[in-house]
Amino acid sequence: MSSFQRADQSAQRRLATSLTPLASALCLALPAMAFAQTTPATEHATTTVTATLQEHDTRTAPASVSVIDRAQLDQQQPADLFEAMRGQTGIGFNATNTAGRRTLSMRGMDGKHVLTMVDGKRIAATDDIVGHSNFQFGWVPMAAVERVEIIRGPMSTLYGSEALGGVINQITRQPKGDRWETSVYLKAGTQTDRTGGNLGQASIYSAGKVNDMLSLRVSGTAAHADAIAKPSAPTLSALEGQHNGQGSIGGTLKIDADQSLDFNLMAGKEQRFFDTSKTVNKLLTVYESEYDLDRRQADVTWKAKFGDWKTQARAYASDIRITNSASNGVAPATPQRMQEQVIDGFASRRFGAHQLTTGAEVRREKLTHSELNQGSDGVTHQALFAQDEWALTESLSLTTGLRADHHALFGSEFSPRAYLVWEASSALVVKGGIGHAFKAPTLKQMSGSYHYNGTSYDIYGNPDLKPESLNSIELGATWQATSALELQGTLFHNDVKNLIASKIIGPKVNNRNQYWYSNVDKARITGLELGANWNISRQWRWSNNATFMATKDLTTGTRLDYRPRVGFNSAIDWNGNAGWNARVDLNYVGSQVAAAAPMPAFSVWNASIGKKIDKTYMLRAGLENIGNVDLAEKSPNFKNAERGRTLFVSLQADF
Repeated sequence: MSSFQRADQSAQRRLATSLTPLASALCLALPAMAFAQTTPATEHATTTVTATLQEHDTRTAPASVSVIDRAQLDQQQPADLFEAMRGQTGIGFNATNTAGRRTLSMRGMDGKHVLTMVDGKRIAATDDIVGHSNFQFGWVPMAAVERVEIIRGPMSTLYGSEALGGVINQITRQPKGDRWETSVYLKAGTQTDRTGGNLGQASIYSAGKVNDMLSLRVSGTAAHADAIAKPSAPTLSALEGQHNGQGSIGGTLKIDADQSLDFNLMAGKEQRFFDTSKTVNKLLTVYESEYDLDRRQADVTWKAKFGDWKTQARAYASDIRITNSASNGVAPATPQRMQEQVIDGFASRRFGAHQLTTGAEVRREKLTHSELNQGSDGVTHQALFAQDEWALTESLSLTTGLRADHHALFGSEFSPRAYLVWEASSALVVKGGIGHAFKAPTLKQMSGSYHYNGTSYDIYGNPDLKPESLNSIELGATWQATSALELQGTLFHNDVKNLIASKIIGPKVNNRNQYWYSNVDKARITGLELGANWNISRQWRWSNNATFMATKDLTTGTRLDYRPRVGFNSAIDWNGNAGWNARVDLNYVGSQVAAAAPMPAFSVWNASIGKKIDKTYMLRAGLENIGNVDLAEKSPNFKNAERGRTLFVSLQADF
């Protein structure tokens, strides 16, 4: 038996040990629950607009959907979208090999293959454009987010490029009723082993009506986290520090009963910093590095109803500037600027059993970088799409769609999708479908003039690149086993081709390797997602999800790097009397490989307790990473680090 097989079996035994108490409790409870009422509970029903551009209950939406609602965000209080995604079905986290940064993955697809949006407006996947970055998760203050909708599986039919693995859409908060509402949140924390790691956050959200025609909303967040490096293994345990300040202002002008105009402006400044004296061998050059990020996005949206027609037209623009500075004579990274201008719209109408939606998009993308010809390059994307939601019977519906994208540099791509939903009974929903998605090459990758000089290599663009693509099939079911217990399961199979990587193109020149971007990789990812949510009583709720994946690089025949075989998340929530509440959650990451080297499984436990003080204040305290898991001690192959055991306290005030 190989060392990898032994490590994998050991990881599976640890998973079994961790889950045995949970599984035993569930098995003991099932006989008692079998006598309970078997009608679906509507108390916790959630909706999504991301799956089809129309509002759907998540159980019957034609997609695999998860929603993080405002109540969950209030309890979790994440600093950014990245933290909010932790514990969600099908979500993993991959290292970027710089300063402890990580980016998320969905069903085994990298973050650059997951489209991130705010109210349906796309955000550039900077981890694909700016090497070793994860800058796309902090565009909007979480205080301004009403819910996060997660669509797992290809969604290029509606959203075009980047939506191979799925879509994450942040839906912002809107005023409710006639009164102004304001939320203020404060948080402070520190690592318990006194190795640094202090953090703090302050957020505010306020919204309300100015008059019968106009409502306004504002939000802001200021956050700080110390840089961390454990003295015993600084090269493996490093986490860069962050200063983050961002805000948003928006409003809605009600033109008449059937027309409205929305406008928004988001802006933020962020600093990432680290000291290489704590992260590299002391014999090498020691320097301090700081990345400065400047983000902006502005949009205006017109919504109207004309008889049975529902229409929307929108224009928005985003701008992110990234600069780097370094001390001790070290050359800084190249400044970069990414800009997008988008005009899009759709119209939707019901025709008997059909809900027909058609739309179009024109997007102009520009990248400023000194290694591009004349210092910048740009491209125009154009698209038309159509979607039909067809109610075949009262219990069976078919959603089909087709999108035609035209990229001025690589040409055209067609993205079809078909999805069936069968409400077999009031308790059981079965659904599944097939879909195709693609990702256009970046301006760097497909530029014939792009040439980057690395420290020991050269890399060149390739104008003959093809888009990366994915073909997917999935089948799932949701069963409301009792009024209190919901079970979910989804099988998925993805074939990915034309993945873009840098490939050696010849012998060394001046002792430097020569690379160019090329379509070299094919991969297959097959998986099973399971979920179980149990409202044990009015006070207790137990939520679980697990993802099992088998991955294969079809070029080499080996497993894909940094894709755990198993991911498991479990949380128990308690809401007691007199305003008390508590939460304990577990994040388990199974064994994985990096360049065929095994990496062991690990578990992170977190716990918190809160007290509602009158109707205004909520006080909370907790421990994150209770076991003080240190990935550097588990394997040198981990290229990221978990923040050590952290004690935090928070205060939320709602007026």
